[in-house]
Amino acid sequence: MGTKSTSSYSGAGGSQPYADTYHVVDAELNNDKKDPDIYNPTTGYFQNPTATMLENAVQHDSFYIEGSKANGQYAYVMSQSGDIIFGKRSNPINPLKRSPHPTLIGGKDPEVQNAGMITFRNGKIYSVDNNSGHYRPDIKSMEKTDKILEEMCNRNPKLFHKDSKWRQ
Repeated sequence: MGTKSTSSYSGAGGSQPYADTYHVVDAELNNDKKDPDIYNPTTGYFQNPTATMLENAVQHDSFYIEGSKANGQYAYVMSQSGDIIFGKRSNPINPLKRSPHPTLIGGKDPEVQNAGMITFRNGKIYSVDNNSGHYRPDIKSMEKTDKILEEMCNRNPKLFHKDSKWRQ
């Protein structure tokens, strides 16, 4: 209970083969390049203003984003340096549009070790998965994310929902 890892990305095209890092898949990148509210030919993906490093979001044994306890599902990526960055899916340029995983880092070629969705319940981490249509990481990449979260839970279990796999 508390983790929602899938055996492979279930979206169109399946997951990419396991790699140390992942680039945005060509089909998604080509689609995004057609949308100026997501991708600028000069600068690349915009940087999501809600992008928050997980380690920096801790206040009083809970995770916060934009001044409120994190609650619900958020996109996350694990950067090349191993930081977990999460943020809201809303697009600050056009609220009617999406804010895909690459915007959590921004730039022309935002490379990640893993990406997916992280679920919080009342400021506590409940689950993570590897469901990212832009990166389509292999399930094996979840091991990296799990390791970081396990270490974090060992330091402060109060940051994790009582039903999360890290508290079991």
